[in-house]
Amino acid sequence: MRNAGWYSILSDPFEGVTETDGFTCHHCNKVVAVKAKANPDDFGSMCRNCMKMVCPTCANLGCTPFEKKLESIEARDRALRSYGF
Repeated sequence: MRNAGWYSILSDPFEGVTETDGFTCHHCNKVVAVKAKANPDDFGSMCRNCMKMVCPTCANLGCTPFEKKLESIEARDRALRSYGF
């Protein structure tokens, strides 16, 4: 995989040694492992708005980065606290 976020080597007594590249989805924070010579459509795509890699689940949902989701949750919590809830 070109520009992988991480690289891992896993050893299993039944399957032997497995090497994978991977990335973390920028929209949901899911860890996606990409096997060698995998079809690019199987492991996700690149969001054209934020230009980051996203998992197959988030590929068609639009651009809502995980960080922006956290900021909106924190803003809601601050608003509720100011109202006395």
